[in-house]
Amino acid sequence: MYDQSFNYISIARMLRKNDFYTMPRLRTPAVKESELEAAAALSLTGFSGYNFLDSTIVRGKNVYRIPKFSDELVLRKIDRNLRKAKPLHAASRDTIIAKLKNLISESVQCNIYRLDIKSFYESFNASLVLKEVNSIKSLSPQTKKFITDILDNFASGGGSGLPRGLALSATLSEIAMDAFDNSVKSHPNVFFYCRYVDDIIIVTSGNESAKQFIKHIGALLPKGLFLNKTKEKISLVYDSFPIRSTANTPGNPEIYSFEYLGYSFSVFEATKKHDPRNVVLDIAESKVKKIKTRLTKAYIDFSKSRDFDLLELRVKFLTSNFSVADINRGGYRLAGIFHNYHRIDCDKSKALNGLDEYLRRATTSSYGKAFNDFYCSSTALQRRRLLTFSFKKGFEEKVYMHFNREQFTAIRECWEYA
Repeated sequence: MYDQSFNYISIARMLRKNDFYTMPRLRTPAVKESELEAAAALSLTGFSGYNFLDSTIVRGKNVYRIPKFSDELVLRKIDRNLRKAKPLHAASRDTIIAKLKNLISESVQCNIYRLDIKSFYESFNASLVLKEVNSIKSLSPQTKKFITDILDNFASGGGSGLPRGLALSATLSEIAMDAFDNSVKSHPNVFFYCRYVDDIIIVTSGNESAKQFIKHIGALLPKGLFLNKTKEKISLVYDSFPIRSTANTPGNPEIYSFEYLGYSFSVFEATKKHDPRNVVLDIAESKVKKIKTRLTKAYIDFSKSRDFDLLELRVKFLTSNFSVADINRGGYRLAGIFHNYHRIDCDKSKALNGLDEYLRRATTSSYGKAFNDFYCSSTALQRRRLLTFSFKKGFEEKVYMHFNREQFTAIRECWEYA
């Protein structure tokens, strides 16, 4: 049986392998012992009146972090207890994308709703969240008290809702949203439903009134949460029909497109009635823009520092694949141009070709201040070296690079939050 108690031994089990790589000081036995003892001491005194959070502004919102590692260990234990007492069965991003592609390829009438919850973490009613937590019979009273004290302290310090950025907040939000998720899934017209934090996609039979359906979904949200009207998108898709090609639309016409979880979905009408629709996945335009922004910032930084080795590392990073520490789950996971978007059709990808073209123009063009400064600051040999990299090659050949912790920090420095 899982042990929910807080003590030196149970908290020591919260240590992860990658902790010893991200914080090398923990390899010293005395330092490790000190952190565990401090965490065990906190679990005795509790969080009443104890403020343990720092915050920074990211894209206009407060994002919180836990500066003391001993505090982080206790929060991990609280989060683990909560997840053990109330298991959350969330599908992976990859599973969601695969299911969604298969569903919308079917040549049937449907409505696709792309909805967003406004100020997700900040809008939760803390008392309602605590009510859900306290209703979990298998959760220990000590864990419930810690969560109550944490949210009370956060509110007394001027915080609203749940502190964005904490793994515990993500777990609490999922528990608070569980009833909403089940209500939407059980709606008679809903074929497919997925919510990834605040980002919602729903596929329905198309028999409902879109306006009334969205109103109904908004009414199901927990108190304090509202749909963001500015990000509301609806695609109305009718049953397949025979192709009506024209000189301007040869072949199978595209009937609609949308973005979800970093992918763009382009849906083309079937060749014959009731045949499957052709669904082409590519990298979402929002992600392409993000990569281009990072590339531009890397070139601008080189123009200031003249550090070509660092610029080359950054281009390698963007065009290749690598392993990265998973902060929330522990261990490492694979990431990069292939692993982040492995479900795209490389041969049909406009995004990969567009990124390679942008890299070529950024490297060889003197147009625009940013690229002109780079062109004037670099040598012909350096530019030739950068042109050996390719987003498409990194994807097709699954090119892997290794970056140590110092390199990883230096690479991301000029584009943090970009």
